[in-house]
Amino acid sequence: MRERLLTIAVMAGICGAGIAVAWWLRYTNAPPTPEEYMARMGEGAKIIGPGELAFEGRTFSCGRRPTLLASKFSDYAAAFPGFLIVNPDRFARLTPILQLYAYTHECGHQFVGRDEESADCYAIDRGMADGWLDANGLEEICAFISRSPGDLRHPPGVGRCAVMRVCFSRARPGREQPAK
Repeated sequence: MRERLLTIAVMAGICGAGIAVAWWLRYTNAPPTPEEYMARMGEGAKIIGPGELAFEGRTFSCGRRPTLLASKFSDYAAAFPGFLIVNPDRFARLTPILQLYAYTHECGHQFVGRDEESADCYAIDRGMADGWLDANGLEEICAFISRSPGDLRHPPGVGRCAVMRVCFSRARPGREQPAK
């Protein structure tokens, strides 16, 4: 009987320790909040409420998610769980179609996860549904993204463009197809 109680106590201790480690990992490895990331970006970073971001008269929105504007951010835009980040200086240098694509691609990560090609197709589908993307716009996106050699998280741009062309053709059967 004593051995059985000791076994139960050891198992309870192991379970308790596992729960404590899981709790600790959840909070020490959690992605930053917009406020935490804003503090990292320093002076000039600011949070824009959902649906309030505008560039050159165009409004950008990703559901109920805010956008963090951060000029010190190293890319055009990115997504963290629950919010998007835009470097307004770099973003402003993009053409309107590329701005819409970049923001919508990052928004796509909120719904399809980390996969780049799924986020690309999300942007293509949404661009067509919202009326800002046509065959010429897809060509502009492909010309821009095809220059990218890729990295650890992003496949090479030429391959991503090929996937976007498939998404474009599936989204609107019979619609004008982009030139290859």
